[in-house]
Amino acid sequence: MLQIARIQCRKMSMQARVLVSPATALVDDKVDITVERLAPRQPVTLHARLAEGTARFQSYAHYRADDTGRIVVAKQPSLGGLYTGVDQMGLFWSMQPSPGQKPGLRLRKKDVSTPFLVDVRVHEGHVDVMGEENLSWLTNTTVERWYLGHGVKRVPVREGRVRGTLFLPPGDGPFAAVIDMFGSTGGLAEYRAALLASRGFAVLALAFFAYDDLPKEMVNVDLDYFEEAADWLLNLPNVQSHGVGVVATSKGVEIALSMAAHMDKVAAAVGISGYTAVTAAPLRYKDTVFPCAPWELDGIAYTDEGYVDVRNVLDTTKEPGIKACVQVEKARCPIMFVTAEDDLSTKAVFFANQAIDRMKAHGKTNYTLLQYPKAGHLIEPPYTPHCALYYHRVFDWCMLAGGEPKGHAAAQEDSWHKILSFFKTHVDKNSTQSRL
Repeated sequence: MLQIARIQCRKMSMQARVLVSPATALVDDKVDITVERLAPRQPVTLHARLAEGTARFQSYAHYRADDTGRIVVAKQPSLGGLYTGVDQMGLFWSMQPSPGQKPGLRLRKKDVSTPFLVDVRVHEGHVDVMGEENLSWLTNTTVERWYLGHGVKRVPVREGRVRGTLFLPPGDGPFAAVIDMFGSTGGLAEYRAALLASRGFAVLALAFFAYDDLPKEMVNVDLDYFEEAADWLLNLPNVQSHGVGVVATSKGVEIALSMAAHMDKVAAAVGISGYTAVTAAPLRYKDTVFPCAPWELDGIAYTDEGYVDVRNVLDTTKEPGIKACVQVEKARCPIMFVTAEDDLSTKAVFFANQAIDRMKAHGKTNYTLLQYPKAGHLIEPPYTPHCALYYHRVFDWCMLAGGEPKGHAAAQEDSWHKILSFFKTHVDKNSTQSRL
């Protein structure tokens, strides 16, 4: 009888199929994964793989079919692998760099005109697939995960001094305007801007150093450049002209906050995992020079592997750090601080609360604090794999980001939807949520 059961199981496995719906979607969309035509109670391993350039990422989870030979990932628990329990998107956020690659890999889409192609496979039994290159599988399918939605226009920008990429949703608008920036790694990252545009905003992915003919180092940055970018964006005919939203990560946060403090044209600002003081070099704006707090290199801690923890390189509790704090109390627009309690790159929770205390002292209430346990520095759009260690090309070292995968995934999903709602409420005059 046991032999007959095994033969039946093999026959069912040969007919197995995996379905993902929708097979093509934006990266912040959930998908339904179903495996059919398995034997009743059959153990299998679901395995997701993708490549971006030369970098390879993968995840896996162990499941057992129900009495009808089906697995519905959104309803049935993973019994092992890189995550456990019921999690509809676990195969995506739990991805890790495949073994044998250099440390510090971070999954970032470089060319948003192409999707992530995720190969979803089903293997027989409960197996550890990490590092296994030639493992046979029962069935597979490919899923397309896009940052750039259908009909979204991508337009390279070289206007005056402004360098970046404009993303426009389909239609005539007028669309709410958002400027998107990252931090001290420089260059131009387009993926978040493309996704925001796919959700209805006109978004300028803005570079400010180490890109095209911009300054090679961030020490030569002035705030007038960002005002020029805001003016250019707001003067486009298909863009709402009343004010711009700004979203920034890490080093970019101090620039976003400075814009909010000194430019009435900023309608809302979101700072993710960043400083709330001017750091590294003074920031110039018109006839004013805002002082900076230098990074104190003796605050760097090193692991045995040579990885760095830079949480303590900035002290804003004493001079010159106190004078370097951005004058957020001058901001008339709402400000959202997105922070992680296990951030090993900045003391973002402390800095955000310090800024909020400054606002409170001046009778201001135009702030929102999102604070996430078990999350790290790199809070990205939903279902982006957690990155606990990343290579910083400007400093040429691997930096600790902190966090743990499940908690970080929860932070990314929650914060993204709140950021979208925040901009719809405070930047988009045409939204039903608008308070303008």
